Amino acid sequence: MGLAGQNQVRHMYVGTPDVADLAALKAGSTNSLVFLSSDSSAAGPGKDFKLFQKDALGNIISSDTIKAGNVTNVKAVSYESSVDKKVTISGITPEVNTLYTVNIEIDQHGSLSQEDTYLKQGYYKAINGDDAKSISDGLKASLDRNFSREVGATSTDNPYFTFSTSGSGSTGALIIEGKTDTSKFDADKHVKVVTSFSVDISCSTYPTVEITTAASAGKGTGVQVMEMEYFLLGERGDTYRTNGYPHNLVGPKLVSAADGKYNLIEIAYYDEGRDEAKKSKKGLTIAIPFVDLAGNAGINAVIADLNNILGSGTVASLPVS
Repeated sequence: MGLAGQNQVRHMYVGTPDVADLAALKAGSTNSLVFLSSDSSAAGPGKDFKLFQKDALGNIISSDTIKAGNVTNVKAVSYESSVDKKVTISGITPEVNTLYTVNIEIDQHGSLSQEDTYLKQGYYKAINGDDAKSISDGLKASLDRNFSREVGATSTDNPYFTFSTSGSGSTGALIIEGKTDTSKFDADKHVKVVTSFSVDISCSTYPTVEITTAASAGKGTGVQVMEMEYFLLGERGDTYRTNGYPHNLVGPKLVSAADGKYNLIEIAYYDEGRDEAKKSKKGLTIAIPFVDLAGNAGINAVIADLNNILGSGTVASLPVS
């Protein structure tokens, strides 16, 4: 018999720690949150505790009761922006009648399976008078045309990549950059941000192909938090939300924009049944809006509360300057 069940879950909260007690929370703003003891009194060393929050409807909701002794790990994660991968093809040698073929392989395309690779290409055949810049321009035009066939693309813009050229004459280069388009982001779908792709070129004299900017998914980005909110909150309180298709109900969201920035607090803990040895592992993720380092005083107040409950130094504070 499997031991995994609905008690082994990870819950998600998005809000601002701008209140100190339950009375202030009730009178406070939507998405305000605070750590208190399980009976809603002030939290203290070693006491069972909960996260309380005011939701979009004005209700006070809370997490599970968390026993201080059952907490296995706590960490605070500073916001880091995502970085799109960029590949540059330079040092192109012009050779008349040579066909230049750029190959772009996109990993995990479609179903997001590791076995799915999508190959797209751009072509240009050199003529008399061509230099590196004109060949780069021709390859860019071909790539724009080929990617214009993708869903949501135009003749010069597509959801996957930005194509551009640089330099002039013999210094011309082609630049291929992965794209994170937050304006068209849909939180209720698992999406693939194009960071995992490779670029190569076929021609008589091989040019320089190099990654000029390495990709990073970032930490606490709006895209990540919107997806976490949708799927984790859905597990908890909206498990039947898609069963009425096409008349699905969409509840209020706590994250307003895919371009948001958030610091995170992650709490790992477990519940243990009274008459059994099984430990049900659980997780709690709290996303707190990040503005600047000085604004980290808010999340550090939450960290101070957790250190008061769990012991001094359990969670390191985030930098404020």
